[in-house]
Amino acid sequence: MADKLRDEIVDRMKQTGGNKPTFCVIGAGNGGLAMAGYLGLYGFSVNIWTRDNKKMEALADAGGIEVEGKIEGFGELNIISQDFQKAIEGVDIIMVVVPAGGHREIGEKLVKYAKPGQSIVLNPGRTGGALELFNLFRKQGKARDDIIYAEAQTFLFVSRKLGVHKVKIFDIKRSVPVSSVMSYKNPELIKKLRTAFPQFAPASDVLHTSLGNVAVMFHPGVMLLNTGWVENHGNFEYYLEGISPGVAKVLERVDEERTKIAEALGIVVPSVKDWLYFSYGSTGVDLYEAVQTTPAYKGVMAPSTIHHRYILEDVPMSLVPMSSIGEKFGVETKCMDSLINLASFQHERDFWSEGRTVEHMGIKNFDLKTIKRLIAGEIV
Repeated sequence: MADKLRDEIVDRMKQTGGNKPTFCVIGAGNGGLAMAGYLGLYGFSVNIWTRDNKKMEALADAGGIEVEGKIEGFGELNIISQDFQKAIEGVDIIMVVVPAGGHREIGEKLVKYAKPGQSIVLNPGRTGGALELFNLFRKQGKARDDIIYAEAQTFLFVSRKLGVHKVKIFDIKRSVPVSSVMSYKNPELIKKLRTAFPQFAPASDVLHTSLGNVAVMFHPGVMLLNTGWVENHGNFEYYLEGISPGVAKVLERVDEERTKIAEALGIVVPSVKDWLYFSYGSTGVDLYEAVQTTPAYKGVMAPSTIHHRYILEDVPMSLVPMSSIGEKFGVETKCMDSLINLASFQHERDFWSEGRTVEHMGIKNFDLKTIKRLIAGEIV
């Protein structure tokens, strides 16, 4: 895997005249360490930013990130700074790898400091992330067609941090759709990204990436339906044991609601079973069997607490926005709504009010035709 990937990256650099895009990774958790370590390991200039001072100090002392698992080596970092402006200054691509609940805060910083020619990619956007990012720029009168506002459908890596500057990459997805809010920018975006990430593929638009969000199936439902096991220290394989035949049936119902929302918007998104095949080559007659044939999930253990991003992020930033879009276009989301209510009761929080809605995405008062014009880049 590593040698094949390295050869593909080298070939792509040759095709682009040897020009390497420069990166800044925002975030130093499971995902941020994996992405920054990967980039550094393959020789790309990568800065990293996190608000956590202890993480910054540890990364600065190490000078980079130790990567093990699917690929192995030491990924050297360029700039390690808590100064947001300094971290993103002059880079070509800003990879935002923080829980979606932090997108708004990071977006407000980007409104202040992002410069023409830069590309911003939410990894992933969950549902409506890039639209909310673009709306933040629009509300401040700073939306521009020479900045790319984009999102990945899901996160490229299956990874877990082993320490402040050490990460294990269990697997790398074969294909991850990505799109800019202004979809005509997608060829430019993909050309930049693929030099380092040949796995990224262009989606038609951000409706496809947002409604192709599979975290909405694999995170809140599995956590809520395995609460007792999770609270008993989470000593089980999250996907392979947590998704039993009964749990899989609930997830399939959520999947049906998601695909119906997409249909109401005039688009088609793959089912979660098809997504497993595209991403990992997994097969099966139903979702349960497809999950069980996914080698990437082997050894991925469940969280040991319900106070985890699988609920705290994916309920307000995946389920709530899908339900909000469904309500706007007359699609019932009974199963999604049940999970949102259960999570709200369990955590004694109102995820409905905390979550991302069509208002945050800037599309509350837009009909479908106007939304299509927005995502095509006809409205800035």
